[in-house]
Amino acid sequence: MPAVQAMGWLLLAWLAINVLPGRFYRRMMRPSVRKREMKDAERNEMMKRVRWAVRAAAKRVPWKAVCFHQGIAAQQMLCRAGIPAELHYGVAKSDDKGLEAHVWVMANGNTVVGGATQDRFTVLAIFEGVTQSPSVE
Repeated sequence: MPAVQAMGWLLLAWLAINVLPGRFYRRMMRPSVRKREMKDAERNEMMKRVRWAVRAAAKRVPWKAVCFHQGIAAQQMLCRAGIPAELHYGVAKSDDKGLEAHVWVMANGNTVVGGATQDRFTVLAIFEGVTQSPSVE
């Protein structure tokens, strides 16, 4: 089931970034974090499943699912599972490509997706999932 979810989120991310006005993808980069108690082992397992699902789905969609699409998908899936996740947006200058951008997702101090090259990039922005405050009655 996580792979199907990942495909859905990759599609929504692609639409938000490539088709719809910018306000849609900006909203997607600050998802609500579902309230949920979770043990460390369960959290780590969920992070592994999300990593696998996003990577697997990205290889199978009929468009090129770049790091930005994958980052939004992973962050959405983690936050909905109750794991606060941060989407990092960074840039780097290279001699052959000029200015490059990259997105990666961190959760619980670990890189979930996009971590292979993240050390080369200077962070410009971090978008955190929004934890809903408890309602006051």
